[in-house]
Amino acid sequence: MSKFTKEFKLKQHTPLIHFQSDQSGATLRATELKPKFDRFLKKYVFGKNIPKEYKIAIDKDALNYKVKIYASQIKQEDIHKINPKNGKKIPDPLFFGDMGENTNKKKFITAKETVIVFSSFDEKLLNIIKDNFRKFIAYENFGMRQSKGFGSFYIQDEPFDVSLIEAKKVYSFRTKNWKNDIKLFYSFLRQGINIPKEFNKPCPKTRFYTKPLIFLYAKSKGWTWDKKAIKEAFFSHELQKQQKCRSGNDILTYTSQQKYLLRDIFGLSTDQSWRSYRTSIKKKHPDIARFKSPIHFKVIDNRVFFWVDENYMKILGKEFTIIANRDSSLHLSTPSKENFDFYDFFDFVEKIDISKVIDSQYHSQQEFVVLQRIITDIQKAAS
Repeated sequence: MSKFTKEFKLKQHTPLIHFQSDQSGATLRATELKPKFDRFLKKYVFGKNIPKEYKIAIDKDALNYKVKIYASQIKQEDIHKINPKNGKKIPDPLFFGDMGENTNKKKFITAKETVIVFSSFDEKLLNIIKDNFRKFIAYENFGMRQSKGFGSFYIQDEPFDVSLIEAKKVYSFRTKNWKNDIKLFYSFLRQGINIPKEFNKPCPKTRFYTKPLIFLYAKSKGWTWDKKAIKEAFFSHELQKQQKCRSGNDILTYTSQQKYLLRDIFGLSTDQSWRSYRTSIKKKHPDIARFKSPIHFKVIDNRVFFWVDENYMKILGKEFTIIANRDSSLHLSTPSKENFDFYDFFDFVEKIDISKVIDSQYHSQQEFVVLQRIITDIQKAAS
């Protein structure tokens, strides 16, 4: 190997969703990796004062090195399976794109081995790359839906080094089906899970049900969470019917003067479909149109690691206008930086007794078994 190059062999742990999956040899792109690595080096190594000799003269945002990526035994796989009984697509647990008839189909792409070659005539810069690439690849995923674990790579034949992650805390749990586990766990955190047993009845029975942990956290703080506040403002009649069907369910009855927009701290959805209400909920802010989930999942072999990106603080203390296809509107704010800390929320998660959070009638269901394992693993890792 030339003294002007540095090479890293990577193992791909989860499929990449490439935005150009139809192209031959589509895999991890240098055009995605290099800008992300440049930003990473600026944040963790150089700060604002990058030495001039490390910059590309014609591009003040780019560092003076090149990247080539070589992938072997690339495999493409359809994202959505076909139900043999009715010929309809079965959605992937974590990716719902391409469910229509769009001809530009995305695919899962996996390579057996991926080699990253950095080249530069500046040996000092190459040594900086060598010293920091492991940390970078521990942090980052690539392609679409990367925050949910897709496009996870790490150094081949090396155990995952959690100490590389500069987060206040890194959580983890074991997994056999990482996509289903992440979907179930994330739903448990953010919006709850309600799997009906029957449909089109005034009070339908459920096969599995659990309140979201963010609701329970809000209640412990004396807050009304946003879904209840929205129902009170726009769907009071429907809320009353639900309260009759589910008498004693505090997620439908608990209220307080302090109402907060909480689910959107997990990722802002400015246009949200409420199908059972046959309407959509729109959230407007003059400066915020998009906010991705700050919870970042990294899948390595049979373990899921996750941590919180501190950027979530940018959405705290912001007031949104809530509109539900009507003339009236509701104003809700996210809690302030003084009132909300994601790690305090996860401290709350670590202390829960899941057998008490989820009603005993659902303990025989597979969803409970999976959630119990995940929460137990997180609690064990914390102890």
